Amino acid sequence: MFNVLNSKKESEAPVSSNIKVIKIIAIILGGLIILGLVALFYGLANSYNSLEKKNNNISTKTIEKKVNQFNFLQPKDAQLISSSLGKNNEILLRYIYQGNNLLVVLDTKTKKIRSIITLKKELVKW
Repeated sequence: MFNVLNSKKESEAPVSSNIKVIKIIAIILGGLIILGLVALFYGLANSYNSLEKKNNNISTKTIEKKVNQFNFLQPKDAQLISSSLGKNNEILLRYIYQGNNLLVVLDTKTKKIRSIITLKKELVKW
């Protein structure tokens, strides 16, 4: 019986030392995680501040140079419904003018009207 009691005490000693080692490792890893998070937020704050200092005028100047201005006058009674860009840089404009649907095809290269199509509302028997 005496040996049984001693064997329990001896077996508990290595387990308690293992727990102490695991606790120390956990504390070290926790500290490293906290240090890493602090470094991450510090780096993000510095990079965000440097973004504000950069000059954004360069991007706006290049955009203004690439834009082609195209002016087109429409009648006062016409209401623009939709517009779309087709093949060969043709613009299709759909209007309602005097109760009829009106399609206007514009050529962007020559800046002229290519065709005007009027769709009238009539009773048609097929």
